[in-house]
This record gives sequence, C-alpha cells and structure tokens, in this order.
Amino acid sequence: MIVSSYATGNNQRFESLNIEAGQALMRMMYAAREEGVWIVPVSGFRTIEQQQKLFQDQVKRRGSVQAAAKISAPAGFSEHHTGFAVDLADGKSAKQDITLEFEKTHAYRWLTRHAQEFGFELSFKRNNSQGVSFEPWHWRYVGSPNAVAAFAHARKS
Repeated sequence: MIVSSYATGNNQRFESLNIEAGQALMRMMYAAREEGVWIVPVSGFRTIEQQQKLFQDQVKRRGSVQAAAKISAPAGFSEHHTGFAVDLADGKSAKQDITLEFEKTHAYRWLTRHAQEFGFELSFKRNNSQGVSFEPWHWRYVGSPNAVAAFAHARKS
C-alpha cells in the first residue's frame, strides 16, 4: 500500500507499507490531524538494495562498519524489509526529522500517548535489550498476527 503525507509540492512523501500497516497508519495520521498534530511518513518499506546503499553511506560517514551499525541496520537486518516498520516525522518540525530532536516534537508526544491504539509501538526505546540506538522516529506495526510474527524475535529481546 502506498501512504501519502498529504502535503503538497516538495513536502509530499509517498511510502510503501504492508496493507495492514498502511491502513492503520492512515487512521493514526487522521486521528492526529484532528488534534492538530501532523504526523508524516518519511521512510517505509526498503529493499535489500536500498538498505545496503543506506548502510554503506553510513559506513563512509562514520568511518567503520561498527559505528554505522549503531545508526543503521545492515542489509537483511532492517525492520523496514518487513513492510511493517515506518519512520515518522512531525510535519510542522521538518528540521527534527530522523534525529533525536524528534523526541521533543508534538508528533512524538502524540505517538507515545496514542500509537498503541492503532497497533504501533516504538521499535527502539532507550537502553533496549537489542543494543540498537534510541530511534524516536522508528515505529513498527504490531496490530495483526502477521505483524506480530514478523517481530516476534525482536519483541522477546
């Protein structure tokens, strides 16, 4: 399913997600809008090739595979491969997209209060047992049996 940010011009985004996750995300975005919060999908499904490029860019930027792995999953290990994970942003605070500053936005605060109602959970909380860096923008859909199965191992960790 293709999900749109419903912005116009250069601000408009289209991201692919599993249909269950996409429908839940749309319902969640509408509910947030009703409260004046603009949640925007920034990154949804990624192919192995797309993730490999992102990871290699991080290796170049950070100087080592180990440093890159703290920021980005190697190809084959990203939740984005499932179609149930999405990076979210605050449409009113674009400079805070995909940064720790997202934690200070209205969108993040709204998500922490309401995402669960729509089947979403924060993937990587602070000090998570998986050892992944805190990512306030990265959310996964766990509102269906298929989604729960996709993340069963990660959720047990």
